Amino acid sequence: MIAIYDKPVYILAAARTPIGRFNKSLSSFTAPELGGKAIAGALQRANCSPETVEMVSMGCVVSSGLGESPAKQAALHGGLQPDIYSRSIESVCGSAMEAIVSTIDVLLLDRIQLGVAGGMESRTNAPYLLSPTFMRKSANYARGQRLQLKKAGAYRWQFDDNIEEQVKISSIIDATAYDGLFWTPEKKFMREYALVYAKAHAITLEEVNRQAALSHQKARTAQSQGFFDDEIVPIGDVLKDDLVTSEKLSRMQQEAETDIACGYNTSIPADNGSAIVLCSEEFISRHPSRPMARVLGFSRIDRPAAGFIDSPVEAINSLLTELESTGIPRSQFEILEINEAFGIQLPVFVKNFPDKQINVNGGAIALGHPLGAAAARLLTTMLYAMKRLGIRYGITAICFGGGGSYALAVEMAQGNGLN
Repeated sequence: MIAIYDKPVYILAAARTPIGRFNKSLSSFTAPELGGKAIAGALQRANCSPETVEMVSMGCVVSSGLGESPAKQAALHGGLQPDIYSRSIESVCGSAMEAIVSTIDVLLLDRIQLGVAGGMESRTNAPYLLSPTFMRKSANYARGQRLQLKKAGAYRWQFDDNIEEQVKISSIIDATAYDGLFWTPEKKFMREYALVYAKAHAITLEEVNRQAALSHQKARTAQSQGFFDDEIVPIGDVLKDDLVTSEKLSRMQQEAETDIACGYNTSIPADNGSAIVLCSEEFISRHPSRPMARVLGFSRIDRPAAGFIDSPVEAINSLLTELESTGIPRSQFEILEINEAFGIQLPVFVKNFPDKQINVNGGAIALGHPLGAAAARLLTTMLYAMKRLGIRYGITAICFGGGGSYALAVEMAQGNGLN
């Protein structure tokens, strides 16, 4: 699936919260609260009042336990009115990109003039899921028999009898791992597919760790130089991303000496909210707004689950080919922001795009991977990097669980770091 937009769609602004690691700086905030903060920050940067927003679309992968309509909750946290048209979108790691692209579709149909799209995720507050049946036999219960529970509130339950025994033979599932990282039809984690790919394509541990070290180094430099500051909207007293300490990074590096897909060279799920303000040409004509960028088009490819590792390469190349037919040479796209789900992917990206600047401020290996917010976070970071570096054209890409990838191309507007 591919589309080149011949009718203008603009990005007025983009903002994100800091990225929090598991149980770290953002642990007290729910996903809708993170999303709401990003929405409010993006609207403030766009100089748009909440009343001008006609639709909110927010990606979220692990929505269990968030309550009804997480996107509407985020909209309310962002200062929008209770009658706002809102929708929650789940498309694994592509959730925020699906939110952005589907909002563009609505803009192109002239159904709205201004919308907010993005994503939100709180790995820290994702629930544990209790299976309704026992996972093994015991003295008083047969395997597969339903748990013995009693009601303890409107939506709460407690174990009824033989509590210790029931707890021991119950199955507790980590919602983030199961809903975000595990392909149930083949009962495999995405990590398993990555390992198979690395072996089949002779990707070495040394290559992966070299690229992972660059990601960590670039992210630390970007943070110390303040490159992330303009894109981040503080939440509470949290101003910056949670980067691992030097001491912990050193310990992680030792683990990476024997593991090609470990914490040092692979992204980990994280907490974040990110939002993009999108509008039509008509909105620009009626409001004193200066766009940040124009969206040129997108591509999406879908593959079997095992094919996700190099899928961003196909998505980017197919988009570049279509854009070239419109008169924009491939060489004009100087910068790529591609999600670093696994360090195993980085040698593939570098080999296929040797003339591009890839993840100039580091990527998810160093910063963390906030699942449903990831694509909006990538786009936000790329836009501010393009502004800082004076780059006109860029592409953001992200693979997703189940197999496939999205790519989105943008052109920066004059006055945003361009001569």
